[in-house]
Amino acid sequence: MKRVLGLWGEQVELNEAIIERMKELTAERNMTIHQVIQKGGLNQATISELMNGRTKHSKVSTIQKFCNGLNISISYFFNSDLFSE
Repeated sequence: MKRVLGLWGEQVELNEAIIERMKELTAERNMTIHQVIQKGGLNQATISELMNGRTKHSKVSTIQKFCNGLNISISYFFNSDLFSE
């Protein structure tokens, strides 16, 4: 994924990569997003806003809770070609 330099363009692309990674990891584990957020203690509205693009600034705490629901580390979450330059 090529990133556009600059604060605003970079955040939009990063958010898209985070959404894609969430979908990828849930599919690999044959889980739904709903199952992961329940296990991780996330609010449905928070994930809905993220997945639908209404939130452009993903919080680290949200990603960490998502990772907790999958029983993975946050470093594993970001260990993907989606986040390489």
